[in-house]
Amino acid sequence: MNASIIVPPVSTRLTTAANARGDLGLPASAPTDTQLERWIDQSSAQASTFCRRVFGRTTYRQRFDIANRCRDELYLGLLLDAGPVVSIQAVAVDGLLLSPDTYEVDDRLLYRLQDGDRRAFHGRIVAVEYVAGWVLPGDDDYASPPAGAEKLPGDIERAVIQLVGGPAFGVGRDPMVKSQDVEGIGSRSFYVQGASAALPHPEAEATLAQYRRLAFA
Repeated sequence: MNASIIVPPVSTRLTTAANARGDLGLPASAPTDTQLERWIDQSSAQASTFCRRVFGRTTYRQRFDIANRCRDELYLGLLLDAGPVVSIQAVAVDGLLLSPDTYEVDDRLLYRLQDGDRRAFHGRIVAVEYVAGWVLPGDDDYASPPAGAEKLPGDIERAVIQLVGGPAFGVGRDPMVKSQDVEGIGSRSFYVQGASAALPHPEAEATLAQYRRLAFA
């Protein structure tokens, strides 16, 4: 069963106005922070949709029906849907809460412990509540992330800033115009998103593709 969100992230912005303004070389007064944050929201949403994931720290609930799984498979651990995993809030087997010292998580795999050794889960239903995701650039604890939490990878933030650059530098330009010729000065061409492109910036799309989750029917 896919994980369901029970507590959404505090923020979904994958960069800050100050970082975007600095990286893009935008002047201090134009665009305004309000406009820039609007583009950040739009670009962050594009990245989230493309990658099929929530980037900020989120609390999930996931349920596993293990009754029909073979024992060897259960020894391999239960694969949590979201990552990176920050902490496990609770694990219950058939409604009974387990003590925190009877399980552990390694990357996104949850293991049952017995006397410190990994064992297979027994029972029918395993329910897990956990926190997964990254500390985002605008989060209050970004400068000093809590134990178990990691900062958003820098290449993700850079990709989002590249997406922000599209509308930031395209203000006042007709999006249907592919090139401009100015007599006596020269000409310039603009990138136009192709039919096969999912995002309006090819480098950003290539970067975010590394974090894209597989889609299952």
